[in-house]
Amino acid sequence: MGKRRLVLALALSAAMIVTAGAILWPDGSGSSGPGSDGGGGESRVAVAPARGTSAARELEATPGVHLSLAYSPGDGKPQTLVELTVTSDGIASGTLQMPITGQAAVAWSGDQLYVKGDNDFWAQQGPHYGHDLSSAGHWVAPVKQSGYHMLDAFGVNAGSLTPKALASIVREVTADPTVVAEDAGTMYGREATSYVAKERTVVIADEAPHTVFVVGINPADASPVTTAAWRAAPDRQPVSMTYRVPSDDGDDDRFYNPYLMAKPTPAPDKETAAARAAAEEAKANAKPPLTSAEKVSVSQGPVFHTTSDTPDQCSSDPCSYAFTVTNNGDQPGEAILHLTFPGIEERVHPLGTIAPGQSKQVSGSRPNIAKGTGSTIRHTDYSWVFSTALYGPDPDVGRRLHARELEPGDVFVATPLMPSVANILDQMTKDLPADDTADNQKAVNALIKANNRGLLPALMTIAASGRLQNFGELADSLGGTNVIGGVRVLQQVAHLLKTDPTARVWFDGGYKAGDGKTYKTDYIFTSTLDGHELKRAVQVKTITSWKKLWVRIGEAVEQLNGEHKLSKTPGERGREQAPPDFERVVQINLELSDGDAGYLKNRKGLEDVLKHKGYAQARKKFCKQDGSIGLERLVITNSTGTYEWTDFKSLNVDCPGSPNSPSTS
Repeated sequence: MGKRRLVLALALSAAMIVTAGAILWPDGSGSSGPGSDGGGGESRVAVAPARGTSAARELEATPGVHLSLAYSPGDGKPQTLVELTVTSDGIASGTLQMPITGQAAVAWSGDQLYVKGDNDFWAQQGPHYGHDLSSAGHWVAPVKQSGYHMLDAFGVNAGSLTPKALASIVREVTADPTVVAEDAGTMYGREATSYVAKERTVVIADEAPHTVFVVGINPADASPVTTAAWRAAPDRQPVSMTYRVPSDDGDDDRFYNPYLMAKPTPAPDKETAAARAAAEEAKANAKPPLTSAEKVSVSQGPVFHTTSDTPDQCSSDPCSYAFTVTNNGDQPGEAILHLTFPGIEERVHPLGTIAPGQSKQVSGSRPNIAKGTGSTIRHTDYSWVFSTALYGPDPDVGRRLHARELEPGDVFVATPLMPSVANILDQMTKDLPADDTADNQKAVNALIKANNRGLLPALMTIAASGRLQNFGELADSLGGTNVIGGVRVLQQVAHLLKTDPTARVWFDGGYKAGDGKTYKTDYIFTSTLDGHELKRAVQVKTITSWKKLWVRIGEAVEQLNGEHKLSKTPGERGREQAPPDFERVVQINLELSDGDAGYLKNRKGLEDVLKHKGYAQARKKFCKQDGSIGLERLVITNSTGTYEWTDFKSLNVDCPGSPNSPSTS
């Protein structure tokens, strides 16, 4: 496959974005002030056990439950949205949706997970990460492996999410003596309270019937709900207890487990019957996944292997040559053999379609470069096979990569993904000198790491658009995706390029403005909306703690304006600043986190916090050093949706250097 060396690799559209992974639940009005419980905190705690008992009784009485879930696996991996039906006896079926692209049907029966996902879904799953796509398109029964979840996208025992198990968690949280109660505003038109204890959150209606609106847990520590991880021994912790440090909360000295947020509703008998039928179908048709790396490498498309049949020595002129190309894969593929000999132009030999197991030979002659020298000259011949199955439809992509001694196989992905990988590698390197081996290898290494983080589908989406304007900087920019904040920025860029056909994006900098200077923010884009040009520079902050909101807003405003007064150093890649005449946008992504009320607030609830009189001083974070307003748009994304503000007077923002500044309240 590829070349061989022979002697003789919530989205911003034209408006704004919903961060990939946000789960949308209808909501009404919000809570009363920051960290407030409406003045009834003690009474809320006092009635918590009774409300919890009533809510749990209602929940466990249902024969099945429909769950709308958001699952954050931690370790910077993409968040998954799940729709799942679970029966009272632990039979489950539903769908998984990955950010940007990739989806799967899932079922659980008899402590076994069954999955039927598409290529993009499997490309994001460890330990696969695109190595094995042979599972795509049919039911498979993943094998429990030491050190891995059954499935990274949803490391939860789906069958353990029964109505009885969820009811047990509701009872435990509301009866815990350390429980903290907070006003959750209204959900579905009803006043509700959030109860938090030991990394578990439940939101319950205040008035009878005490419906459970939300259950939030760390599945690695939420018995009777369990993880889907292999366990080495009964007394050991499950392997799935990985931890992550969000990029923007790194100084918080806290670590975050995987987290699951669920919205339960009773499932009708017809739905539970369908779940049972789906699980039976999956069990009857599932195949085991390939576990041998050797089998994986030859089971997903054509795999071309080239051998030289040329004699070791030649004393005649011209010299003859012969090469054999064999397809060791399991699918036919069209192949073109490219040969490079010293002193002559490249020879191209179309081979047509080569079936699995079939070989084709080419032969010819070339000048003897030792003629007239009276000595023996050793030389290197190069061969490589171009196939649309490996490089895509454009032969120039293969030529450019070959000239750099790169090939898509360098990134260790399955054959179906190689054309997309070739396109990404080509765009990352085509403007570099061909002999720049250091940057060539840097591009390969960056892509390998991104693939290992499950980010390949997002990069495929970006490359396919052809509208990322600074692809040459991508190898450096991908360094930030080792933390969740960087992942979210990449996902938002991919979503923007996928949904807005007019968007042109600069990811992590590289925008050259009319003043001759180069500017960078997390991403900069131009687009059109209703015939008008949009020019926006976005600074993104991803937080799991609502307490970090004002600090991160302040840092984003500093960066958009090139001030960096709190963070003294501009960072390894230079100072950030929005280009002149661009709308300055601060986006705050509120991530899944135990008990953090901000994740559940709707627009009204968020506004109540943003404009509360207790935060008058904190709202100075909206201002530049000279006292003028430091942004034109604020965006906050959480579980209930994506919300924007451009009228900061409505939030009681007081920047004294700005015209018509309101008084604080």
